[in-house]
Amino acid sequence: MGDISRLDKAKVLYEDYKKKKDKTLLEEAVKLLEGEDSPQALNQLGLIYTELERFDEAEESFRKALKKSKNEEDVSIIKFNLSICLFRKKDLSSAYQLLKELSLGKSVVKVPAQRLLAKVCLAMGDIKHVDEARAILENFDQPTEDLIVAYIYLARNGRREYLKKALELARILGNKKLLAEALLTSDKEEDLEEALAIFRELNDVRGEARTLYRLSFYRPDLLYEALQKLEEYGEGTDSDKVRLLNELYKRTNVIDFLKKAINYAERANETLFLARAYVELSKHENEVENLRKAVRYYEEFISKHF
Repeated sequence: MGDISRLDKAKVLYEDYKKKKDKTLLEEAVKLLEGEDSPQALNQLGLIYTELERFDEAEESFRKALKKSKNEEDVSIIKFNLSICLFRKKDLSSAYQLLKELSLGKSVVKVPAQRLLAKVCLAMGDIKHVDEARAILENFDQPTEDLIVAYIYLARNGRREYLKKALELARILGNKKLLAEALLTSDKEEDLEEALAIFRELNDVRGEARTLYRLSFYRPDLLYEALQKLEEYGEGTDSDKVRLLNELYKRTNVIDFLKKAINYAERANETLFLARAYVELSKHENEVENLRKAVRYYEEFISKHF
């Protein structure tokens, strides 16, 4: 009876944490469950460790619970909780395999498993898995923002038929951020202008700069404004600035833009770009030295990716 009471107290602390977001409540719950080895206690401990971002300990607790549990419904719930831990741990491959199993069966967690499987597929970020996420999400009665994300990704990667769906769904759900992202995927100048207006309304400087970059193919002077936005507000990543500066160099042949792009690329450790950029720089100055740097970055890139 005492063991059950400790587990119940731990559950109460866990529920209080979800309302108050006070992690000291979770630490108290961990102390209550120390030494417990029932499937229920181990499952609860796994949930708590997941919230504490102690993912290795959470995974260990869930796997111990699975070995001890004999009830099929409990096993499904523990597996689902383990998949959440793996997803947050960024072990996407393991989470994917587990959720595929839960999604295809008749378990009590089939629907939430399918929804989480779609999120895992989106996080994997390749055409095959994003298309799998799309197929899963289209089977639900209520469309979600995740489906818009899938449509946008597919539209940006050659599946242009999904752009219209992304735009329509973003307008229906009233998600301005995703609407702007969908409009940014379009090749139409009027769509890009609408995206720019939305990003400005949302005070999204990086989105504004990305849209200005796309619009610069219609109005070249906007490219400078895009770069100024990122640098003035400290927004965007170094990779964003590399792309803009390299584009400025290609359009103007002004070597200072190339050198500045190299500086940002070195901060972002973009080895492939750096290899190519130093080859380009060698055409203007210090040929031997810059070609040596190019070779070094090519070798670094190959060692990381092959």
